[in-house]
Amino acid sequence: MISVKLALQGGGAHGAFTWGALDRLLELPGLAVESISGTSSGGMNAAALAQGWAHGGAPAARASLEAFWTTLAGRNAVADWWRAHSLPFADALPWPAVAPPSQGGINPLRSLVEEFFDEETLRHGPVALHVAATRMRDGALAVFSGARLSHDALLASASLPPWFPPTEIDGETYWDGGFAGNPALEPLLYAGGDEVLCILLQPLQRQAMPRTAREALMLSAEFSFGAAFARELRDLAAARGRAAHHLWPSAAERKLRDLRLHVVAPEEGLAALGHSAADTRSNQLRALHDLGWEAADRWLARHGGDLGVRGTFALNAAGAD
Repeated sequence: MISVKLALQGGGAHGAFTWGALDRLLELPGLAVESISGTSSGGMNAAALAQGWAHGGAPAARASLEAFWTTLAGRNAVADWWRAHSLPFADALPWPAVAPPSQGGINPLRSLVEEFFDEETLRHGPVALHVAATRMRDGALAVFSGARLSHDALLASASLPPWFPPTEIDGETYWDGGFAGNPALEPLLYAGGDEVLCILLQPLQRQAMPRTAREALMLSAEFSFGAAFARELRDLAAARGRAAHHLWPSAAERKLRDLRLHVVAPEEGLAALGHSAADTRSNQLRALHDLGWEAADRWLARHGGDLGVRGTFALNAAGAD
């Protein structure tokens, strides 16, 4: 039995890549998921996996993930809402000109989230779930776990402006968690086992450089939403370095020293490959799923034997060992 903790990056429809990667990883015999930290669509993947796992382990988790993304594709909530609220000539305009209105608190994902996810299962199931959002008043990271998990917490984590309105919870207003933690590693570090596997939606290294203003804008958005994770990795590397030199490390420092970190990521930017983060049509989601499945399969072929033995991602570098 290999127990892992998962950290799932967000990125709109690109989250179907993570669905595919999880689909492959959950085929691994003896794999147990202990806890998950997810942001935005990573939070949706985390919740779908956790809910399925509660009802039947890995096979039910795989079925739950497929059901979630199939239902999303069937409704095509994001694309339909975009068409309904944007101008007829929106595709010809730069992004600021087509920002759809968020008045009225309309969230195209609300009905899907409320119908698909059972709050009690997410709060009390065997997989500990942590969902990240960004608190609007100060930009701070907010992590919803345990009794604080709710439909609103999932929606807050995915409230990306301007496509989605902010979400209010207990008098606080939240935006997409990608601004503050994408994904947030801290909730996974100090409790439970030492195996943390991150599934990213951005490549560790890019080959394709932007050639147009649109491509440059998409890349700048990727950098923005990956900055918090990169910063957390640097802080984690520094803390681990300090812990390594302490003669009598604290319990937290011992956990950092024992941490085994792994990263599964696409080989190239998903947008650069032609996959829109706002396109929830079935054919695109399935193509992204297949890319994720293949990425996880390659990773397992190279590093599957390292699970439970050693980390495969160097904290002091930008790539795997």
